[in-house]
Amino acid sequence: MIKQKLIVLEESGIIDTEVHHYVLAVCDYLKEKQIIKDDQEADVFLTHLAMAAARQKSGETVNALDPFIKKQIISDPQYLHSQSLWQELAALAPIAFEETELDYFYLHICNMLNEG
Repeated sequence: MIKQKLIVLEESGIIDTEVHHYVLAVCDYLKEKQIIKDDQEADVFLTHLAMAAARQKSGETVNALDPFIKKQIISDPQYLHSQSLWQELAALAPIAFEETELDYFYLHICNMLNEG
């Protein structure tokens, strides 16, 4: 499913080839590390990642996460794991992400880890 979404996003000019390849590399990495078994388990995170990368490339910013939600993420038992996993995924990235995007990534990664 994510592969088809990425094709549509690229063909419509929302993401570029570099972002497309990055998101596929992240998907493969998550499978290799056995965090997910199939693409569907990371679909929401990977779609967000593609859109966040497109925002970064175009200079768009995203609003900071609501403080209440941020507190909930920080208290999640998977929070520290989500931060370390993000560092690994960020190393694959062709761009740097703004700090405001990171909380959204942690939210998605915590959800993914809790479901896995």
